[in-house]
Order: sequence, then structure tokens, then C-alpha cells
Amino acid sequence: MIRFNCAIQFLARLFTAFLTVPYLTACLPNDGAGIAQPDYQGELERALETFQATGLTAAVLVEGDVVFQGSVGTAEEGRDRKITDDMLLPIGSISKAFTTTALAILVDRSAVEWDAPLKRYIPEFEMYDPWVTEHFTVRDALTHRSGLPLGAGDLLFWPDAKSSISDIIAALPSLPQSTDFRSTYAYDNLLYVVAGEVITRVSGKSWHDFLTDEIFNPLGMDDCYTSIARVPADRVVITGHERAPQDAVGTPIDERTQLSETVAAAGGILCPIGDMLTWAKFWLAGGVTQNGKRLITEHQADELWTGVTPLNRSKMSRDSGLSHVAAYALGWSVQDFDGTLMIAHSGGISGVISHLLLLPEKNIAIFAVSNDYRRTSLAWARQIADDLLGTRSFDFIAAYGQMLNDSIENATTALAQVVKPESGNKQPGLPLTEYAGVYRDPWYGDVTVSEKNGALFLDMSRSELLDGTLMHYNGNRFAAIWPDRSLKADAFVDFDISANKVVGIKMKAISEITDFSYDFHHLDLRRVR
Repeated sequence: MIRFNCAIQFLARLFTAFLTVPYLTACLPNDGAGIAQPDYQGELERALETFQATGLTAAVLVEGDVVFQGSVGTAEEGRDRKITDDMLLPIGSISKAFTTTALAILVDRSAVEWDAPLKRYIPEFEMYDPWVTEHFTVRDALTHRSGLPLGAGDLLFWPDAKSSISDIIAALPSLPQSTDFRSTYAYDNLLYVVAGEVITRVSGKSWHDFLTDEIFNPLGMDDCYTSIARVPADRVVITGHERAPQDAVGTPIDERTQLSETVAAAGGILCPIGDMLTWAKFWLAGGVTQNGKRLITEHQADELWTGVTPLNRSKMSRDSGLSHVAAYALGWSVQDFDGTLMIAHSGGISGVISHLLLLPEKNIAIFAVSNDYRRTSLAWARQIADDLLGTRSFDFIAAYGQMLNDSIENATTALAQVVKPESGNKQPGLPLTEYAGVYRDPWYGDVTVSEKNGALFLDMSRSELLDGTLMHYNGNRFAAIWPDRSLKADAFVDFDISANKVVGIKMKAISEITDFSYDFHHLDLRRVR
């Protein structure tokens, strides 16, 4: 009955959240009753086996106590090296909540306003439409409702591009609009990079220094770093792994795919598991450090957990029946889960996926990281959350595992159809030399196609990993089958022909398994020579 009452109160609060009214209030004090004892280690091992992951490390807090901390698998494929508690873990987009917390500190100091135009802080900021530019606020930059499509512009830093802040700001007005401003959720990274720049310009410190001085140090997160470039040479970072869809084991990532300092505000932080538990305790305490210092006001703590952009129900939410409404707040997602409030965020960078899940009404935190680009950590965290609440009503590990298997099968089939095309496919419409040239996109820059030894070669200019020979597929459609098979990012390359001349190129990923940050389909490449 207590859980049911909490759910009713939660649903009412989340409804008001969509009206941008802060809703985070206590449901009922958690006296520890009804907290089950899951098989933490057994589920860890089951998740590792289900996903054939390289390694998985996790921890659980209940009522401020660490009730579980453990690891399975290895820190690097092919080496007998265990995951240890002191290893640094890339947390990916969980970093976004650190960026919004830094902004909350500045809002408390009246240096920033959530609903002030972003141009107040970055005068050269522009979007795809002048009206949107003038009305685009700091809050808009943080809540994935910009009108840009999913992952827009991520090729400016992914998988190995190294763009500057000025490159990213200059690219924004040329990115394609996909929906009306503030109408639809579409996850992005570039606008969090811009939000980090707001912190720099307002505070006079770099985003990196501000986080270190104003968040890491006060919280005692002394072993966290804002980017891989700032990690001391003697500190060990867990090795990320990628793999081609059909491969049984992961391959250590190419170091060139590690994020640059430029985009750290969107996903660059690294911490050991102990410091991430400190971060979780800080949030379960409502913005108060372990030594009793309030870092942000109660109002700002509520603000960061107030839903802004409604989220569609995921397949897993529908299948499990445990979540009915959800929204993206400021660096966090908020939703109901099995009758209680869940605050969460995942992080995915090259070769690593992390997940932080808070059940504040139950005083529970769950953190997990897998050094394999598979949803192992997310599945384990959701499974443990369901188990802790005592219902054991859905098998998240099996369901996410089946989702992975389905995507691998689909990706393998899609690629096989390209590598061995149907006999009726047409020959190229023009001699190969006619396709060679330089093509330019207004936000990305130049892409060069050349003819070498009887085949076309594509050079993506910003990326060394996205350079490769084009395989002919059908007519004026070719396929970029990248040399590094672990990228899982093969793409169709369609040449636009007018008056028997090539005038442009369109691209799109061949398979659904390709990460959204390979946003080839947002490119509009026009021939310039």
C-alpha cells in the first residue's frame, strides 16, 4: 500500500513536471522496510555471460551503506588483468549532470539564469532559425528539445574527430532542423558542449577547472578527472572494447577514439567507483556533501530533477509494465519505476557503457560500468533495481540480451546483402573517374572522393578511421566498408547525378546497430570541385 500511494503521488508530480513546476518532494520516509536482498554477484555473472561482455563492475548503496561492490570479467581482453576498485571508469554522458550542477551553482550565485537567452553568454551563438536563436535559452541547451535531430553534428567529434569549441558553435546554424523548436525530444551532445562554454565565459575558469574546484574538491571526489587528457600517466584507466557484430569477444579500442577535452562537458569525466558512490550520496542527500555542506540550494536540486521534455515510452518500459511516464530534466531522466521515483542516466563512449540509477524515495543508488559497448551495465542496474524493490517482476537481463541478439542478427543480414548484392543490381552510371572530387557540407566540411587502382576511395577529412575504399553496390550507390570492423558504422554512399554529372553525395548507415553519433544522414555534401 505504501508503494501504491507513492506511485500515485509520483504520477501527479510528474504530470506537473511537464508544466515545468518542480515536483521533487519526499513521498514517505524510507525506514528500510520492503528492501529485498538480490543475488548481486549472481546477476553480475549472468549479465556478463548474457552479453558476452569483457568486464563489468558495479556497486549498490542502500541507506548510505555500500551493500554490494564487485566485478566480473577482465579489464582488458587477452590479458589476465582483473578490474580493481581504483581503476578509473569513463562515465560518458553521466557527465552531463555534473555540467548542470555546475550551472546550478552559477544560478545560485545569480551569474546565470536558466531561462535567459543563451546569446547573453555566447553572443556568436546561432541556430537554424533567427527566431529560435533569439529565444533559445540555457535550459533549452540541456533538455534535448532544440529541434535538431538525434545526435546532430556528432561527427564533429566522433569517432576520432577533434573539433574546437569555435568549430562546434560555428556549425550549429547549418545543422538540419528536424522538428519544431521545443516540440520533441531528440538527444544531442553538441549543445552540452555549448553549455560547458557558458560556464567558462561566466566564471572565468575553464569548465574543467570549475568542476574540479567547485564540485570534485568540495565533495572529496579527489580521484576524478574531467577528461582522459588530464589523467596522470600512472593512473590506470579501464580499457574499453568494441567489436564487429558477429565477433565473440571485444577488441581494445583505438586510442584515437577517446574524447577530446573540447566535448568533455557532454561526456568526458572519469572516476573510480568509490568517487561515483560519493556523487550518488550527494544526490540522495539533496545536494549536501558528506561533511554537511550544501553545494546547491534545495530549489536548484529540485530544478535539476524537474521534468522538462516528455519522453516516449521505450520498448522495455512497455514490455516490463514498470514505467509509464518519463521526462528529461537537466542532465537526468526522471520516471516512475515499479511504483517509485527513478532518477537515472546512462553514458556511452568508445568501448564503455555506464549507468547510474537513483531511487531517492528508497535511498538507493546503483552504479555499473561495462568495458564493452553493450548494454550490460544498464541491464544489470535495472535488474537490481527491480529486485531491490521486492517484486522480481521482469527479467531485464534476458530482455536486453535478446534485444542485442536481434540487432546483431539484423546487422549481419544487412551487411551480407551489401557484400553479396543481388544479380539484378545496376552497374555504375558513370566512369569511376567522374565520381572523384571534393564535396562540402556546411557544418562538417570537406569530404574527398578519389579513384585509386580501379576503385573509389573516400576520405572524411575530420576522421582517420572513416577513410576507406568504396564498394560498388547498385547504380550510383556505393558502400563504405570501413577497415576497422569494430566501428559497426558501414555506410551507403549515394552519388547525386544531374545532367550526367555528379553534383553531390548523401550518406546513411547500412545497419541499425550503428551508433547514432555516426550521423552520416545529416550530411548534405555538394560538389565544389
